Amino acid sequence: MLITNVPAALLSLEEAMVVMRLRWQIELLFKLWKSHGHLDEWRTANPARILCEVYAKLLALVLQQWMIVASGWGDPERRLFKAAQVVRSSAAELASAYGHEGQFVTVLLTMARVLKRTARMNKRRTTPTTAQRLCALTEGSC
Repeated sequence: MLITNVPAALLSLEEAMVVMRLRWQIELLFKLWKSHGHLDEWRTANPARILCEVYAKLLALVLQQWMIVASGWGDPERRLFKAAQVVRSSAAELASAYGHEGQFVTVLLTMARVLKRTARMNKRRTTPTTAQRLCALTEGSC
């Protein structure tokens, strides 16, 4: 059973089911941030330093997400976990390119190429991914 306040004229049952699955993708983003960002781990007992470390990690996660968006988010069949790994592995290059616009753009373009090659979902026949379901709704325009 699915309850929504969207009129049936605007959203079919099939579309509503796909939108409902998209909510899980948001949960996966928060799971990635929490578990792989190690937000619940710190190296001190000092409350002020813990707060500072949590804020630093949150800032790093926002930057990581921005880098993913800037270099490959347009592909609906990308894997967020793999994309985050690519960004983390490029962190040193990004930091060294800070303040050098041309070098920074070069690192971003390299990241985009790596994301395009490695951060892809495998197509599934029996249980399609959410991206496959979205593409099917939009008549394969993905």
